[in-house]
Amino acid sequence: MRRRSRPQHSFSVRYVPIAADGGLDQVLTVENNTETSVLPTLGFTARDHWGRELPHVVTQTVNGSHLGGPLLPAGGTLRDVLRFDGPGYRQVRGVDVELVAVEEIDHPPLEGDVTAVMIGLDRLATDDPADFWGIGLVNPNPFGVSVRVSLIELEERERDHPRQATDVVTLQDDVDMASVSNEVIWLPEEIRGQFHDVVHHLRPMTYT
Repeated sequence: MRRRSRPQHSFSVRYVPIAADGGLDQVLTVENNTETSVLPTLGFTARDHWGRELPHVVTQTVNGSHLGGPLLPAGGTLRDVLRFDGPGYRQVRGVDVELVAVEEIDHPPLEGDVTAVMIGLDRLATDDPADFWGIGLVNPNPFGVSVRVSLIELEERERDHPRQATDVVTLQDDVDMASVSNEVIWLPEEIRGQFHDVVHHLRPMTYT
């Protein structure tokens, strides 16, 4: 692994404060426009609806991209969910994103997106927390991947503010998936109905 700086234009960034489709709010998407897979570390400056900086707001991420955790494959995409704290956090409607550091890593580019969805007892995808009995994972690639999965509990909607993640539980072990494979992870009965969505990101491969 090698650590070096890269020009900002090597990566494109999109932030959506409120999802138009009723999905997760405060979602950041980073696209890797290079031929090298990396572990990026991101820094954030929160801004309000008028673009003014909110200096007392602290930004964290569900998947840990502010800590350099997720893997961003060559030509691929990293999706993360932001959480804001501190005075003025309800006014955040945009962020400036800085590439603080980037570590190159040997990992093949994806031929298809690895997906993680909530599923019910029928093993079909659901968006209803009451039917959230398990996690369905799909790896369509001709090589193994290692996936870290987290469950998100969301706050109630307050007026027109984005919904924040109030609780995040990350599975204790990463899921090592074989090439072109599916996995189902059933949830313990005591936490069923508590969480509203599932997110995931790739990690350096431990599967061989």
